[in-house]
Amino acid sequence: MAFKILVGSYTAYISALSFDGSNSLSFLTQSPAGFNPSWVTGHPTNKTVIYANNEGASGSVLSFVLNSATGQLTQVDTTSSGGADPAHILALSSGKELYVTNYSGGSGLSIPLGTYPADLPATAGPINQFVGSGPNQDRQLSPHPHQAIEYKNEILVPDLGSDQVWRLAKDSTGKWIQWGNVLQKPGSGPRHGVTLDNYLYTIHELDNTLTQHTLPPVWTKALPVLVKSLSIVPPGTNVTLSGGELLLSPKNSRYYSQYLYATNRNDPHPDGDAIAIFEPNPLKLVGHVRTGLKHIRGAAIGGKYGEYLVAAGKDGGGIVVYKRTNGGKSLVELARYTSVDQPTSIWFF
Repeated sequence: MAFKILVGSYTAYISALSFDGSNSLSFLTQSPAGFNPSWVTGHPTNKTVIYANNEGASGSVLSFVLNSATGQLTQVDTTSSGGADPAHILALSSGKELYVTNYSGGSGLSIPLGTYPADLPATAGPINQFVGSGPNQDRQLSPHPHQAIEYKNEILVPDLGSDQVWRLAKDSTGKWIQWGNVLQKPGSGPRHGVTLDNYLYTIHELDNTLTQHTLPPVWTKALPVLVKSLSIVPPGTNVTLSGGELLLSPKNSRYYSQYLYATNRNDPHPDGDAIAIFEPNPLKLVGHVRTGLKHIRGAAIGGKYGEYLVAAGKDGGGIVVYKRTNGGKSLVELARYTSVDQPTSIWFF
């Protein structure tokens, strides 16, 4: 099956690539996108509307219209992210708002969307300012929210700086407020997460682990419980790595079981970084796949049945298309493209 992807980066552009359904990944176009458009995502229902961040001291969120035939993006609007270095944008399934997390600003911001979702408000808010720190004096002196995850009627925010995943819900006025949290191991640095049933799975940047926690219902006094914690580091690697992205595959008529894919970063191994594959419940390591990539910051699953996994090496190795084989337990490389500078995120369209 052929498909196209958008690629965010630490440059001034978003690139579009095309996979031919066999063994070729080729360049389509590049679109100007400001400063460090490191995260790219789309509107949940209007597939022509795309959002990207500008990751810098004066953070911003940009909207674009996508030409699905050519991959070209035309900027429509921009607004402030409410803080420094926005790292992630969540387009909520309602199609009525975005939630952006500001890594250096230690905050999150809701951005309401109008009838045409490419139109962004001049000002948004209110800002959720997170509070906390961790034991790592180099990385955890203040909050560093890295992602926003939609879970039922909540938003979950992994905070690398405070070793917590914040739980947000809307109050009676419709504002997102922090009502609870999921405590993580001190110094672990929670980065990204996914949910399945009533569990939260979190990849940790600083200690290279994948954890599974229970998620009690919103507004209850019951506390989340750690079910399991496993290393994502591949065999034979004895240096400190850095956990990156965490993906959950879909369940459908082609794939009867779901799997978690956790990316390692900064592995000095000659075959590059590895992707760790896990069964989700009970959490169990299936194996590792070496990628030839350096610093896998961006990865995504796509295709009609979720049959493809695309991963990108920010510091080398290019962008690779894998076929999920053996029911999802294995990855087979199909194509590789190496001429996008510092790729950081992937969006299928």
